[in-house]
Amino acid sequence: MTRQEKRKTQRRKVQIPVLCWDEGDTNRKNKGKEIVTKDISGDGIAFYSKEIHPINTVLHIDIYLPNQKAPVSCQLKVVSIEVLLRGEEYLIGAAFFDLKAEDRLRIASAVEKMDLYVLLESAINGGATDLHLTVGRPPLVRRGGRILTMAANVVEPGQVEAMLYPMMTRRQIKYFEEHKEMDFAFSPDVSSRFRVNMHSQKGYVEAALRNIPSKVKTLEELGLSGGMLEQFCQEKSGLILIAGTTGAGKTTTMMSMVDFINRNQDRVVVTIEDPIEYTLTSQRSIIKQRELGSDTFSYAEGLKRALRQDPDVICVGEIMEGDCLISALRAAETGHLVISTVHAPDTVAAIERIINFCPPEHALSLRQQLASCLIGILFQLLLKGNQTKGQVLASELLLNNSAMKNLIREGRYSLMGNVLQTGRAQGMYTLKDNLRELHERGLINDETMQGMVKPSHP
Repeated sequence: MTRQEKRKTQRRKVQIPVLCWDEGDTNRKNKGKEIVTKDISGDGIAFYSKEIHPINTVLHIDIYLPNQKAPVSCQLKVVSIEVLLRGEEYLIGAAFFDLKAEDRLRIASAVEKMDLYVLLESAINGGATDLHLTVGRPPLVRRGGRILTMAANVVEPGQVEAMLYPMMTRRQIKYFEEHKEMDFAFSPDVSSRFRVNMHSQKGYVEAALRNIPSKVKTLEELGLSGGMLEQFCQEKSGLILIAGTTGAGKTTTMMSMVDFINRNQDRVVVTIEDPIEYTLTSQRSIIKQRELGSDTFSYAEGLKRALRQDPDVICVGEIMEGDCLISALRAAETGHLVISTVHAPDTVAAIERIINFCPPEHALSLRQQLASCLIGILFQLLLKGNQTKGQVLASELLLNNSAMKNLIREGRYSLMGNVLQTGRAQGMYTLKDNLRELHERGLINDETMQGMVKPSHP
């Protein structure tokens, strides 16, 4: 009979506070050691320990369940020991005994409510793009642009940590507790992946989980094939930017370009991401995916070190400060193709924004560098489509032709829109042009079209 068959209740991956005393300390006179649970059920727990607890060792414990003032007090008997990384830590499996029936039900009921996997499965099956865990409310999902309440229990204080800490490394947990912010990604199974932002709100830990498709969408599936982006991917050097607001799908487009290169070209591609959302397998190209925090400590440092890794293409998750911009421009100038994203409301604003990342005294030299190595900028946003499900990608494309190069060098941002409008023969197009095309193809309705197109002024 397997260990799973012997269990009376299902084991859940939950981390909750547990205080532990040795067998001889029956009156809990000492302070007690805090142990870190890996998982728990109504029958027992598995926990991490830096010391060996031999088989049949008896421990006294207090289990602090979320939103319950009185702990569950009982005893544990060690039933298994597993040596972990380099023998510096052990995973101890222990069974409850001397546990009251009502306390067993309390534990089983509490961990059932904290089963993150049930919530994720429900969100995926319901077609949700995001799951929000907010204390004091049931879990919420975003589906088709609307916020909907799940048929689940109210999230209690401490539950978010209990559900998400088992998905994090010790380093990530320590970072979050020090900084109150943490981004990471995990895969609950082989066919799904979620990007997580944990944050503090009014003293409570809460989280937003983004459902990442298991397969990278192709440029064709995004509606961007057969155009300039595929030509961009053929370039040997230079800088390509994908601009947009939060949630506009910039990362998806960037990784679609990397996937296109991977399937069609013999190149070395180094990505620097925060966190890694789409995991890629090397095909024609060699793909090296590096994550901030675990593989490198900053975009700028990762970019600098990437130049020593024989790259042809460097993919940077986001340019958000001056050092990263300077490193990206240097890489683009020295014979590498650099692809990155930037938060901006349109293509022209993206140029102005990245120049403003650095002090004004550096603006002239930065504009010179950008004018010489910029290939183009794609701005994109996601709109509600006519279909009952799904969204439509609308975009704007700026190419760095000779006229645009001059305007960038001179910092004449107000005139760049004119070049954008007159550059259609070269492949440029405005957001307004693209919206009109999407409307004519029946992909967006009149309301969406009118809401996005700004009225012209006399």
